[in-house]
Amino acid sequence: MKNPTSILVGSNKGCARVTLNRPDRRNAFDARMVEELREAFYTLGQDRSVRVIVLTGTGSSFCAGADLRWMGPDRTVSTPEARQDAERLIEMFLTINDCPCPVIGCIQGAAYGGGIGLIASCDIAVATAEATFTFSEVRLGLVPAVIAPFVLAKTGNSFVRRFCLTGEPFPAPVARDGGLIHDVVEPAALDTHVAALAEHISHLAPQAVRDTKALLRRLHHLSNEESWKACVAGNVRARLSPEAQEGLRAFREHRAPSWVIPTGEGKEQR
Repeated sequence: MKNPTSILVGSNKGCARVTLNRPDRRNAFDARMVEELREAFYTLGQDRSVRVIVLTGTGSSFCAGADLRWMGPDRTVSTPEARQDAERLIEMFLTINDCPCPVIGCIQGAAYGGGIGLIASCDIAVATAEATFTFSEVRLGLVPAVIAPFVLAKTGNSFVRRFCLTGEPFPAPVARDGGLIHDVVEPAALDTHVAALAEHISHLAPQAVRDTKALLRRLHHLSNEESWKACVAGNVRARLSPEAQEGLRAFREHRAPSWVIPTGEGKEQR
């Protein structure tokens, strides 16, 4: 992965961290950030040493969505260029959503438009009690088309209609009740809470976690009959895997399984 300029990427003890790093633009994404996020999540997802990825932002806002200097009227954009931009956005969200390992959103401050799309693409999302969320597209003459599939899958049609059609801001407890956010914590507890979740996941069987995420994602698109077959096949494959044999043996012998990373090991990079 080339040295990114709009995000920070680091890892430590199986936990990678991707940080939106345009605080002067409230972490709004432009073409460069879209590509850097896509490349970062693709690369980290292929790295078997990575057990979990945390997505967060610098500064007072999580993400203001698309940068209006990129989307705005001062930039002359043809129909093919607009289509290409939309396709790259979809690809970025899909790469995060389909990342083989779990992704935890660590949300501070405000999230607008596409920033909510980033949150909906995460498997787990934790926000501070002071965080706010706004589907701001209709206030700007835009449509939340690119993020709609991800938000609908996470929250459901009723929630999306309520807030996409009004463009009203809503607080973290409402986001939690709607399924967009899972945990709401005080600002001082955000990093500790997310770190505890990441550490918990990093002690689980890594291939089993990846296979579980892949199965859950696949079941959403299958018929009932296809789902039963996929579940049977997944159960058999996991049960006969070396990882399951090690996990069951470790449980019987009252010891930690081989995949648990001892405290103090791991690497950190930037």
